[in-house]
Amino acid sequence: MSEINRPTALVGVGIFLAPPGREIRPVMTDEGQELLEIITGGRVFFESEEGVREYERGTIFWHIEGEYTVFRTPPEDPYRCISIRFRVPEKRRTVPRVSFWSAEPELDRFVEDAFRLFHDETIDRNFLCEYLHRRVFWEAYIGNRQSRQAGLPKPLARALALLRDASRLDFSVAQLAAKAGVSEPYLYALFSKHLKSSPHQYLLNYRLRLARTRLAGSDDNIKLIAEECGFENLESFYRAFRRASGMPPGEYRRRQQPNS
Repeated sequence: MSEINRPTALVGVGIFLAPPGREIRPVMTDEGQELLEIITGGRVFFESEEGVREYERGTIFWHIEGEYTVFRTPPEDPYRCISIRFRVPEKRRTVPRVSFWSAEPELDRFVEDAFRLFHDETIDRNFLCEYLHRRVFWEAYIGNRQSRQAGLPKPLARALALLRDASRLDFSVAQLAAKAGVSEPYLYALFSKHLKSSPHQYLLNYRLRLARTRLAGSDDNIKLIAEECGFENLESFYRAFRRASGMPPGEYRRRQQPNS
């Protein structure tokens, strides 16, 4: 995904229910527009670089100028979707053609609000345009991250889950490999191939990420944060933090907690 092609106007918001057993004619996205279809129910078949695949609720189809809407659907389970059209300044793909809504339980509320607010003349269309475009862009971004992680090899997925779920990160790469059930060299190979990083660098980044959240969201002693995030000593924590953030931990905390 690349920089947002910021829309200049919200053109339309509609609900489409595919009629059972009837042919659906695809619609070409107009010049200077982007057309988003978010599947809310049923199933649809769509051809991408990977061939024809079946997609269900939560799939986002992001069409740019000249591309056609979805139309293939099984007669026993026709698809339903919300369609949102934006006017954009240029023809440029910033979002994958197919992505997925990450916060699935919130989808129905979003669809209801988008449809209702578009047809409410008291709502500022410029604000609504900005909100709808950025919200779907965000869901597509997060959904694609989750989709990529879901396709990772199981040992690597286990290692990442261990990092994500750990309350303390005071373990080594060798210990992480053992917990994931693989050798340390194999873990290095998996990280390099799928994440374009070494386990050591990934673990360091994760430790720093956790440290930033602790600094910004608590009044815990900095030495305790360094220890529980897995740094050998306070000096190595300060050195790594300054290198990554451009400031010492105390300054970072003051900027994020202006009343501290």
